[in-house]
Amino acid sequence: MKEYVWLFPVIFMFHEMEEIIGFKFFLEKNNDELQKRFPRILRLYKDFSTEGFALAVYEELILCLLLSTLAFFLDINILWYLWLGAFIGCDLHFFVHLIQVSIFRRYIPACITSLICLPVNTLIICKCLVTIEGAFSTAGFFIASGALLVLINIFFAQSLSGWFTRRKAN
Repeated sequence: MKEYVWLFPVIFMFHEMEEIIGFKFFLEKNNDELQKRFPRILRLYKDFSTEGFALAVYEELILCLLLSTLAFFLDINILWYLWLGAFIGCDLHFFVHLIQVSIFRRYIPACITSLICLPVNTLIICKCLVTIEGAFSTAGFFIASGALLVLINIFFAQSLSGWFTRRKAN
């Protein structure tokens, strides 16, 4: 897995840049349509600002780099399993964006890089899974934990974005 470790933060940022650049414009341009079809989504992003979103992405990047660095230099199986789980969580994140596009039926910031990154990530994940040695139950537990941590952190990052935006407004 060492040969792929630094692709995680690179792929992550490649994808997140599309979101940072386009999400505010997307919300403004599609406000009426979103209000009509998906009012809960608009309420979720009522405290959205580009700066707040960038802070949330920065927090996620720090964790991504920290996990990648620890796995690379400490070379402990559990860290590699957590890294792989986080990478799988990232892959699932791309898949969710593609589902969002199919439901919304128009471009959303994240879909182009999701289309590019999903097959690359999936191939890397498959290559990493075949290298797992030892008890797969232990590996599976830590891989699932890594993916779950990504999911939990997405909600934390969204709340961080809202907190920053509200604080900036005051």
